[in-house]
Amino acid sequence: MSSILIVDDEDKYLELCKRFMPEHEFLPPARNYREAAKALGRHGDGVDLVLLDVHFDIPEAELLPYDKDALLAKDRERGLERLRRAQGLHILDLMRQDYPDLPVIVMTSRDDLPLEADAERLNAEDYTYLLDDDYLDARALKLQIEGILARRQRAPEQGDEPFFWGSTPSMLATRRRLSILARGRLPIILSGETGTGKTLLAREFIHARSHRTGPFVAVDLSTIPRDLMAAHLFGVVKGAYTGATATRDGVLARAHEGTLFLDEIGNLNLDVQKSLLTVLQDSRYTPVGSVDERQVDVKIVVATNEDLGAMVREGRFREDLYMRLNPATAVTLPSLRGRRDDFQELLRAFLNRVAADPYNRELLVQYAEQRGLRVPAAGETMPITVGAKVPARVDPRRIHLLLQPSSFKILREFPWPGNFRQLEMTLSNLVALTLVELVDRAEQVEPDDPGQASRPDVVPIPPRTVRELLRPMEPGRTTPKAELQGVQEAEDGSLRLNVSLRAADSLNAVSCAVERQYLEGLYAKYGGDLARIAEALLDEPGAGRKVQLRMNQLGIKLRKLKRRTSR
Repeated sequence: MSSILIVDDEDKYLELCKRFMPEHEFLPPARNYREAAKALGRHGDGVDLVLLDVHFDIPEAELLPYDKDALLAKDRERGLERLRRAQGLHILDLMRQDYPDLPVIVMTSRDDLPLEADAERLNAEDYTYLLDDDYLDARALKLQIEGILARRQRAPEQGDEPFFWGSTPSMLATRRRLSILARGRLPIILSGETGTGKTLLAREFIHARSHRTGPFVAVDLSTIPRDLMAAHLFGVVKGAYTGATATRDGVLARAHEGTLFLDEIGNLNLDVQKSLLTVLQDSRYTPVGSVDERQVDVKIVVATNEDLGAMVREGRFREDLYMRLNPATAVTLPSLRGRRDDFQELLRAFLNRVAADPYNRELLVQYAEQRGLRVPAAGETMPITVGAKVPARVDPRRIHLLLQPSSFKILREFPWPGNFRQLEMTLSNLVALTLVELVDRAEQVEPDDPGQASRPDVVPIPPRTVRELLRPMEPGRTTPKAELQGVQEAEDGSLRLNVSLRAADSLNAVSCAVERQYLEGLYAKYGGDLARIAEALLDEPGAGRKVQLRMNQLGIKLRKLKRRTSR
């Protein structure tokens, strides 16, 4: 049974729905935005769907947006009438801020309201025109309700897939399309920003559904020298050029009867593009230095974060290869910024994913054992609430993550230039830092709401931690550049480091720059031994993970730092 909230100033739709759809539970109706907000606050994630009327004949003090001074003009009555006629759209705007993923069907019986103009804001399909005919209206609503609830019920079936699709119509349409393309012989173009999951999608979804018996082989063309691309792709015979000391197969041979994924296809030079065109046209290729053609059966998937059409116009990409790759099959993966409609769903999925990481799971087990809670089973989905309070206890011994509205808002509004890769890293650090603090103190941290203090099963994620994690990663943030002077030991056993200070946009930015300098200095001094750094800073040799998390927060790339210090 699904719970549906009706937001309407009359009982007409409530009576209609109860009469024709008794299989659903209809909550007491909300007469204005304030009542709707209270109802959603009380029931939290228990509301599956909202039916929202457009026209509200309510007192002017309850109207949104209500501006008494602005309504003192001559056309005050006309202004009030306009507000009443479109009140539901104003309610929807506010509702979307706190409940961006909650399905809402906007209803009107007035054909003079062009709801299609607001299709993007209304999620394209979530509106309906009613005809003042009980049977037809009930049937129209029933079809829409069943369609939306069916989409939401299908989403958990995708939970085992590494790529998170969500339940929005656009993402489900993309999934259906790729399912069809995966089974065919045509190549596929995946486009989208870095970090949107193109490699993951090619390996775990397209190849897995291709019914091909061969392996999945991935090549990042941005990492291969241009003069070695042909040999890497097509193979080389001994003596073909200086340094070719043995005959080697290329990735095409290894991917025979499987899938070849070419990442950053825009880096392919023009000569090799011509050879790849032959593979797509005739399923044949010639190794470098050989005169014998070879047959290959391979499905090719290419990925790019560039505009291949623009590269064709600029002469940097062959038009015949572009057309053979079949741009009609191109699928653009949305950025994280473009998935605001299902961000809450996505956040829950990624929080459960990072909570299952071995390190975070170990912290969860420690936390549960300290407080006499049930240790979560491996792979168990953790209850996660976005809101000021968690729902009433179902299992008081089960750990429940609480992401408060301010924390959720910070995460949803962050631009995420690194997309899902950056989100996963951030959430992993967020869960780890929250649990480390709780485990180290071995006592319950009280959330903002004092009423939650007696709930050891509730793990609140503080907004302060969210802000601290994201601050060093804000795009455009200027931080002082530091010149590492080296760490020296003083006679009293303390460590000393010369640092460079430059003005920044905040004291926090200056502090972060100083912290980067001494962490990088200690990293160089101790040869990358995080345990020794933790011992020097915290007198805790076992706290190397804390040091690593802090370096991640500050944007210090350990891989680059390791290469730099090893020179």
